[in-house]
Amino acid sequence: MHSCVGRIRYLGVILYDADRIHEVASANESDLINRHMDILVDPYDPEVIASAKANGIADSTLHAAQNSPTYKFVKEWGLALPLHAEFRTLPMLFYVPPLLPVMASVKETSRKQQREKLNPASKVWDDDWLYNTSTDEIWGTISQARFPLKYMANLFSAGDEEKVKDRLMKLMAVRIYRRWKTVGDISEKKAIDALKEVGYTPDVADGVYYLTSLAKFDDRFVVPAAHREQAIEMLEFTGDKKGSTGFGFKEDTMKRGL
Repeated sequence: MHSCVGRIRYLGVILYDADRIHEVASANESDLINRHMDILVDPYDPEVIASAKANGIADSTLHAAQNSPTYKFVKEWGLALPLHAEFRTLPMLFYVPPLLPVMASVKETSRKQQREKLNPASKVWDDDWLYNTSTDEIWGTISQARFPLKYMANLFSAGDEEKVKDRLMKLMAVRIYRRWKTVGDISEKKAIDALKEVGYTPDVADGVYYLTSLAKFDDRFVVPAAHREQAIEMLEFTGDKKGSTGFGFKEDTMKRGL
């Protein structure tokens, strides 16, 4: 995490169903993303909690999973996608596709006036120019983004542009909602309608805004405390042991002595 060139912004626990790893990794490429999302389980589900405890997962880890910023971005809000899912490694590294800054058109009223003062015979332009960041079609900038959807899809969704577009539309809806709240040049109805179109509520939009813009260190990095008995075990099984394949301990809980 500390060696990441792009700097990891959020770190949190996500629980997953290890029994489905082979099934998910063997899925058709068109289903990889959906299957990957399905393997990630709800940390508030009573059955998940019971199963986790039966497998020796500590309460502190469950609590961290329930407060995980990563879980919010990936599952709860549906904003993040795995890196190169087509490699079938089921990476637990997720990215929120970048929403580029608002494009604006600048009409040069001041330059026109200056030219006319310096040279009254200069050509008079037909219309006055001004700074404009609005758009009649709120989703218009998604499909015409300077950052091609195809390129992002090749990184994050095994080539499925619709999945990237879905994430960008959610981000754009939050941007429109926040613009109504802070700038006020968009109507409340337009802002709420934009959220409804992507399945968000104002509370969800506020949550996304807080975690992406105002979050403190403890909100962004939710790491459970290590437990002595597990820490000792980690020294013996670091992932190099044949059969573990980096997915954690495969032995039964009772055999591990927990």
